[in-house]
Order: sequence, then C-alpha cells, then structure tokens
Amino acid sequence: MTRVSPFEHSLLTLARAIVGMGPFAPVEDLFRGRQVTASRLGPGALHALRDTLAKGSVRALASTGGARKRRHLPASTGPARLWERHPPPALRFSLLCFSTLRWLVEQPLAVPGHLPLDVDAPPTLADELFLYLCCRMVVDTPCAQSVAAQPQFQRSVLCQLGFPALFSSRVMRLEAASFAPLLAEGGWMLEALQDELALRWRRLEETKSQLVEPRQLVDLGAAQEAVLNAFLDAVDRAGRRDLAGFLLEAMRPLVDQPASRWVSSLSPRASLAQKAEARRSAGASLRGLGRLARWDAEHRAVRFFDDTYEDAQLLLAEWASFGEPGFRWASERERELGTDLMPSAATSQDTLPLPSSESAP
Repeated sequence: MTRVSPFEHSLLTLARAIVGMGPFAPVEDLFRGRQVTASRLGPGALHALRDTLAKGSVRALASTGGARKRRHLPASTGPARLWERHPPPALRFSLLCFSTLRWLVEQPLAVPGHLPLDVDAPPTLADELFLYLCCRMVVDTPCAQSVAAQPQFQRSVLCQLGFPALFSSRVMRLEAASFAPLLAEGGWMLEALQDELALRWRRLEETKSQLVEPRQLVDLGAAQEAVLNAFLDAVDRAGRRDLAGFLLEAMRPLVDQPASRWVSSLSPRASLAQKAEARRSAGASLRGLGRLARWDAEHRAVRFFDDTYEDAQLLLAEWASFGEPGFRWASERERELGTDLMPSAATSQDTLPLPSSESAP
C-alpha cells in the first residue's frame, strides 16, 4: 500500500473527483478551508496521480460520447467508437495541471480572499481536457466564479465552448485559429465531447427562462455568440461541419416552444430598450442555427457527381432528425425574439382570454 501525506491524499481525492472516478462530497470541504501544500509530490503519490489522470481521462472521454458509435466526416468511414476511428492519442499533462490541482487544494475558493492561480504555462491538449473537467465539477457550486476568474481557464477555448455562462462577464476575443489545437489530429476530442456539449448547451438555454435582469441575458448572449461564431468558422474552414452537430442536438427539443419562454422571467421594471436588447441576446444559439441552416441548404444542393457528394449526404442524414422543420422553427423563434410582439408561453392569470367564435355570448 502506498503511503501519502495529508496534502497528497487531498490532491489525489480531488483529481479522482475531477475525472469522474470519485465522489464530489469529500471535495466540498477542501474548497472551504486553506491547506498547507508542498511544491512536489512523493514518488508514490506522483505515480498514483499519473495513473488517475491517464485512466480517468480515457473514462471521461468514453462517458461524454466517445463510447457511442457514430458517423463523422469523412463519409468513407462508417459508424465507429472514438478508439475505432483514431489511434490512441498521447495525452501529456503539463505543469499547468499539477499547479491547478495544488491551487484548488490550497486555496479556500468558497470564501473571499483566496490567492489567484499563479502559473504561466501554455495548455497541452490534455490540459484543455483537464481544465474542462474542472469546470464541469464546479459549475454549479459556490467556487464557480473563483475558477472562472483565473486567466488560465479564460484562455481555454474548450472551457469557453462548454461553459460560456461561466465567462459571460469576461468575454474573450476568440478567432477561428483559437480552435486549431482542438481540430488537430482529426478533432478526436471534439468528437468525443459531442454528447457532453449538447447537454451543456441545452441546459444553458433552459436556464435563460430563469434570468431576471436584462444584463444577465445580454452578457450570456454575447459570450455564446463570441464562442459559437469562432467555433463555426473554425470547423467550416477545417471541413468538419459534423462537429457542430451538438448544437442541433441541444436545440432540437426547444425550437418548437414559444419564444417567450426564453425571456419569461425578465424583470417588469426593465425599460423597453433593455428588454429588447435582452430578447435579441437570448437568441444567440438560434442565430447559430441559422448558419447551420445555410450549410444544410448547401448540402442539399450538392450533386451526385460532385466530389463532396458523399460528405454532404452524411451530414444530411445525421441532421435529418432536426431537418428543415427544425431550422424553420428556429428562424421563427429568433425572429420573434427580435420583435416586440411575441406569443406568450402561458396566459397570464391576471388576463382574461379573448372570447373565441365558439364562446357563449
């Protein structure tokens, strides 16, 4: 049995929770108090950490969608799991990973007065996954804003793509080139995270109906639009439009709902101008679907003898569950959010319904 110090035990417990190999409950106490840490791990703890990150990252990629058989571009490949489509990637966790773990253990993130994460190391692809999993663990906890305030997380394009709400008060300038590392080596990480990203973006859309202040919707919409525009530019240029499929899956059960549901809790004290800006911002994801609708039309126009015919047919088949009706509904919802007249999600209790032609006199 490997013997470790109390600090090493805390760090290993946290690492297991981040990659999904351990419960979150023991970690909550770590975030409430300050712990004495060491600058390095002993040989036994270091081996255990490497083993946890290696096995945990593979498990995380499988559980977020990599284990599901699906089709991706190019069309010449059939349905396959992640490890059937790509050779095993070399995951290299850098100093950024260890420094982040030590900071999470050392600083009381749930209370004010903690120190910032002090490490200046460019993230590897493995680090991007690790930072994403950190955000996933803390997103609904009191520590979320403390984590989101750190530049290391703000610079992570994968964190920005998965959790735009965390960074809505600090919108970063993103470009298509920002996503180049995630699209390298066949874009295997984005393939693996399709189900996870769909879940994140659907939950994000559903939370908009709970936002009261217009500024909250405006900031969230700006963050969504910034990351989505850069991401769609990147996958389009890389010939990987299939990697935008998570947005269709996220929005599929929502586009046939009344537009007013996106803004149903807006404060009645807000000015008309504030409400109009908030409504337009609430439609950021719907505008993203507008771009996919244009792609879908392009795919339908590809002819049998064109070189891209097979790829176009694959995308049409994969997007068929959303299809032209879904794109039409999305366009209507986005247009309704941009106007002052929207059908109500439900009839107000203080308002009597208008009589219909079948009403009694």
